[in-house]
Amino acid sequence: MTGRQSFVGSAATIAETLDDFVQADASDGFILVPHVTPGGLGRFVDEVVPLLQERGVHRTAYAGTTLREHLGLAPAGSAAGATARSEAAS
Repeated sequence: MTGRQSFVGSAATIAETLDDFVQADASDGFILVPHVTPGGLGRFVDEVVPLLQERGVHRTAYAGTTLREHLGLAPAGSAAGATARSEAAS
């Protein structure tokens, strides 16, 4: 296996393979490269993502409206965020 694993097959096969990698702790995520994916990522989004959501391995909603909220981080400029930045700097 290389760092550039290719997944080929039906949507169900690809969803199963991606899930197997994650469940086996062989991966904690994947990078999809649209410029080398024939036809773009539309089919992946339309066909594979719903199957991953059914398996419970891909979120169906987001916790907030910002990346910081999705990651559970304090809002930028908040007292908690300032304290964390100050501690990281020391």
